[in-house]
Amino acid sequence: MIISAGQFAILGIAAFALTGLLTWPVRALAIRLGAMDAPNLARKTQATPVPYLGGVAIALGITITTLAAVFVGGNKSGENAGQLKDLALTVLLPALLLGAMGLIDDLRSLSPWPRLIAQSVVGTVVALVIVNSGTTGTPFGTSTFNTAVTIFWIVGICNSINFFDNLDGAAAGAVAIAALGVFFIAFERGQELVSALSIVTAGATIGFLLWNKSPAKIYMGDAGALFLGIIISVATIRLNPGIEPTWK
Repeated sequence: MIISAGQFAILGIAAFALTGLLTWPVRALAIRLGAMDAPNLARKTQATPVPYLGGVAIALGITITTLAAVFVGGNKSGENAGQLKDLALTVLLPALLLGAMGLIDDLRSLSPWPRLIAQSVVGTVVALVIVNSGTTGTPFGTSTFNTAVTIFWIVGICNSINFFDNLDGAAAGAVAIAALGVFFIAFERGQELVSALSIVTAGATIGFLLWNKSPAKIYMGDAGALFLGIIISVATIRLNPGIEPTWK
């Protein structure tokens, strides 16, 4: 299956519209549940409490758009099944698992260690699948070192996004820019799966920015930060920039 630039644009617009629409009822639900981020730290810029379950809308927007694209766009049953398995094992399932843990943290406030352990376990499983399938190649020569670096990258990206979520537009804006960058490189390299996932992520985060730009009406919370952390970290790992290391 060959996806055109126009079809990628449709994917991005669909994710943008769906996430933007879903954020409104999710925000209303967050306010009703009392899931509010209070301005109780120096790095928090809001003057009043802001609801923070926006990650639910982002996760739904990306997952629904991506799965719909696979089912609608697959022109062969084997190709369709292969794409869906690849997405499920390395991206969507682990992202949804960590997103669910993040949602629990948003609602119940988990302590740091359970969160770090869960991130490390999911990151380890994803890293093993990616490295053993040969997706990353062998940039460091040994699969053991490749796996360790991959785990560190996944956990690090998840926590990096989470750290500055409560700055208006910061986390969603950074992810949108990163996703667009990955998309343009992947599209030029003919990596359709990475391109599709990246443009959908960019569209969803830009749609969320309609609500998250300053002054933010909602934050994504841990659910969104951890979900997007898996998406972006795996997309960057899977990206083939077409550059050969000089030591080979």
